[in-house]
Amino acid sequence: MIPNEVIIDLGAIRHNLSEIKRLAGPEARIAAVVKSDAYGHGMVPVAQTLESAGVDYFGVFEFQEALDLRQAGCKVPILIMMGITADEVSAVVENHLTAALFDRDIAEKLSSTALKRGVTVPVHVKVDTGMTRLGVAWTDVVHFLESLLPLKGIWLEGIFSHLAVADAPDEPFTGEQILRFLQAVEQSRRLGVCQEAIHVANSGALLGKRGLDLGMIRPGILLYGSPPSEGWKAASTFRPAMTFRSKVVQVRRVPAGTSVSYGRTYTTPESAVIATIPVGYDDGYSRKLSNQGEVLLHGSRVPVVGRVCMNLTMLDVSSLQGVAVGDEVVLLGVQGEAQITAEEIAKMTGTISYDVYCSLGKSNRRTYVDS
Repeated sequence: MIPNEVIIDLGAIRHNLSEIKRLAGPEARIAAVVKSDAYGHGMVPVAQTLESAGVDYFGVFEFQEALDLRQAGCKVPILIMMGITADEVSAVVENHLTAALFDRDIAEKLSSTALKRGVTVPVHVKVDTGMTRLGVAWTDVVHFLESLLPLKGIWLEGIFSHLAVADAPDEPFTGEQILRFLQAVEQSRRLGVCQEAIHVANSGALLGKRGLDLGMIRPGILLYGSPPSEGWKAASTFRPAMTFRSKVVQVRRVPAGTSVSYGRTYTTPESAVIATIPVGYDDGYSRKLSNQGEVLLHGSRVPVVGRVCMNLTMLDVSSLQGVAVGDEVVLLGVQGEAQITAEEIAKMTGTISYDVYCSLGKSNRRTYVDS
């Protein structure tokens, strides 16, 4: 078996939820975002951990994710944030799910299906305050809500929006979006709807203390131990939950002038010891880490040399003594006193920590521990 393994610390997830509650205040309800397989951490185990720790809601992207949580035994309400299609309506009603709503036709379908079954279905109206992605335009909220009032069988439980640049501490557009959202909230209040679940604060807004007075917050990346971007001192108490490790499969000494990997992009300037690990871009380890990435071996950093291959990566371990086949290599996480973070990898590869977690977590065997 290939020795690559992603280890998820559920104790860190629980700790991070506790920190979120501390920052949000004792009255805030938590809608934990576990979409995209909990950012590569494993949706069902993470959700079960969070539910046992007292979250109030789950946020997923699509219907199938919500159904998977229900079938795994999760009892708390689940919001399908991308909305639903007409052919998913019956299953949404049957499984007691909550849909984001921004389409009148879907509202009518939900209403008729719920009435036939003698139930009431909760929905959260999604307002576009400047993301320009999904939702009812903030200028059209009154008209949309008024069109829903005659419909029976649906409960306008909540209203929410998504902030485009809340990860940037000093970005004024976040304030503008929140003002737009508050206007929509006030309009819904006048109509007497959407008052049970009002949420706009994501991880960045939580750290920036914005939108926390609406009763519910919707954290994502902070649950997994990373800040939404650099510069957030308030995120220093959060613990990364993911470790990615492998093992050395070959060690050999090569003479000076030896080229390494495809394209001969690296040549040893002097005699060197090269170790090979069975990790590549097929395992979510970015090819952009070629000749610039570092990993941890024997508690020290060693460089990636040559191009990262589909299934293999080479390391220059000349600085270490006694490297042998079977030695543990940490590509993300802690070994001894050294650490490599998702933020570091993201900076090298021109992406964000979310991408790093999803790529590694979805591509490798996962093991769960609880610290």
